Amino acid sequence: MVAAPAKAARLESWRFNASQNQLEITTDEGVQPKAQLVSDPTRLVIDLPGIVLGRPVINESMSGTVRSVRIGQFDRNTTRIVMELAPGYTLEPSQIKFRGITDRRWLIKLPTPQLASTSTPPIVVAPKVPTAPSRSAESEIAAIESVELNGSSNQLMIQASKPIRYTSRWDRSLALYRIEISPAQLSNSVKGPQLGSGGPISRVKLRQENSQTVAVLIQPATGVELGQVNQPSQRLVTLELQRARSLQSATTAAPRAMNVFNPAVATTQLPRSPNGRMVVIIDPGHGGPDPGAIGINGLQEKGIVLDIGNQVAVSLQRQGIQALLTRADDRDLDLDPRVQMAEQSNAAVFVSIHANSISLSRPDVNGLETYYYDSGRGLAQTIHQNVLQLTGVGDRGVRKARFYVLRKTSMPSVLVEVGFVTGRDDASRLSNPAYRTQMADAIARGILQYLQQAAGL
Repeated sequence: MVAAPAKAARLESWRFNASQNQLEITTDEGVQPKAQLVSDPTRLVIDLPGIVLGRPVINESMSGTVRSVRIGQFDRNTTRIVMELAPGYTLEPSQIKFRGITDRRWLIKLPTPQLASTSTPPIVVAPKVPTAPSRSAESEIAAIESVELNGSSNQLMIQASKPIRYTSRWDRSLALYRIEISPAQLSNSVKGPQLGSGGPISRVKLRQENSQTVAVLIQPATGVELGQVNQPSQRLVTLELQRARSLQSATTAAPRAMNVFNPAVATTQLPRSPNGRMVVIIDPGHGGPDPGAIGINGLQEKGIVLDIGNQVAVSLQRQGIQALLTRADDRDLDLDPRVQMAEQSNAAVFVSIHANSISLSRPDVNGLETYYYDSGRGLAQTIHQNVLQLTGVGDRGVRKARFYVLRKTSMPSVLVEVGFVTGRDDASRLSNPAYRTQMADAIARGILQYLQQAAGL
């Protein structure tokens, strides 16, 4: 595992599990990986557009059929990962599976490398720029014949008439999960799934994106998680569906011994608000079909930050602040509507609440991070110090970053990462409702102190 400090548009971590032939990458902003298989020697090249490595080139030797992993800055805005195979080995491109856990965390599953009889020509295996098919290529385009649930309703099956490739990711602009199939066209008699109340899927859309690409857009039902996308055969793509465990049931393990309550919190009143009815926007990240980061025991970011955000808003309302939530329940919003709510309400400050993550193999990484972009530095520092003092969480610093919601809001804005759902200490604490209340009180206290200072009180 190699991890870098989390900054906007950066590669946070990567890990290659040789026993599972699986590469895991995490970035701190959304990314759509692009990949190709090249020869002489055979290597899988994965580009991360818009991602900066921010450190010297990484070159790690491996044992087995994957001989090495190299990571470097391909160009100014692209980080490149090169996985070189042992001499004489190659991969079947159609069996390489890309799974977007979120738009910031990807699992890339490789098939078992095989001895190659001939050299393998360059083959694109991940999203590529579509081109108009030639007449000879038209005969190779598959027809999507059906998109249906299996008998147990725990799998969505996409059946084609000919071999196909796929990519998958969360489409934040539509708040739907997207599976793109190519080369393919929708059959005139394509069969769609029978959807009813109580089923695992509430909506499926089929789109002909261009002459060679079909998009299957999926909205899971409430309480359903989307699992692995697989390709059991060249003509079949499947999506696993499973009932999600609630935040409470997913975290039933008893928290580790720690000081959850700080006596000062229970006895100290929140600062009084400045005169006048001020507007504060509280922005719980993710939501709906987008769970955000997923950590120990299935702990989900979206549930944690919604609970904390709701409690922050209640605390501020009690102190005379008009606190508006970008989402007050389990729904997803794109980034721009969150910004527009702040702008249209003429908010005094904007506070986005998130939970961090890294590989589950790094439970030692824990702590609070607070980000600002332009005018939010004072707000970030005040909230950060209050949370440190009142919760005892580890300190990972206040940093400047180019997150969209920070860059696009005109008022002082911050993004608070309340801890790591993948961290041994943080996950245990964040699973505890009493600790989340303590975290919310600390954030509210920081906001009120900042507003007092800004008003000269």
